[in-house]
Amino acid sequence: MRTSSAVLGAGVALAAFGATLFGAAPALAATHTVGCESGYSNIACDLYGPAADSVKWSMNGVYIPSWDNKLSVSTACTVGQRYSFKATVTTGGVVETPVYNVVCRRVPV
Repeated sequence: MRTSSAVLGAGVALAAFGATLFGAAPALAATHTVGCESGYSNIACDLYGPAADSVKWSMNGVYIPSWDNKLSVSTACTVGQRYSFKATVTTGGVVETPVYNVVCRRVPV
C-alpha cells in the first residue's frame, strides 16, 4: 500500500503541531503571595515565594519607594480602617502582583 506525499506531509504537520501544543512550557502559576497581620495599631506584611529580581510595594494604591526590594514591610494604621497591600514582583521577566487586604486592629487576632 502506497501513502501519498500529501497525506504524509499533513500527518507530519499535525504531529509537529501536537508536539508544539503539548510540549510547550506551561503557563507559570502564581508563586508569590503576600500575607499581613494587624495588631496594636500596626500592620506587618510579608512576601512569600522564591527569590525575586525586584519587589515594589504599594499601600492603598500608592507606590512606596522606600519599601523597594523588601520582603517585609510594616506601618502604623488607623484602627477599623481597611488597607490594601500590593507587591509587584519581577522574577526572570515574569511580573506578579499579589494583593492582601487587611483591617487595622487594636488587638492581634
